[in-house]
Amino acid sequence: MLSLQFKDGEYLTIGEDLVIQVFCNSTIRLSVQAPKEMTVLRGEVLERNGKARPACLYNMPPEKKRKAGRIKTAERVE
Repeated sequence: MLSLQFKDGEYLTIGEDLVIQVFCNSTIRLSVQAPKEMTVLRGEVLERNGKARPACLYNMPPEKKRKAGRIKTAERVE
């Protein structure tokens, strides 16, 4: 089982089609159990490896990141 911690606005991908983004006021812990052949990547690793940020994500403004992580304070990435 993979156990990860996320801050407001961070995300992970599972396989090619599933994206999970976190909205909270503090750090959360997320555990994922998936078959070994299914790729599970933190967003920062995905982007560091040259892949594009998924279009379905909300872009968290820097001044809002540490405050309430409500979707209404975020802008959708187009």
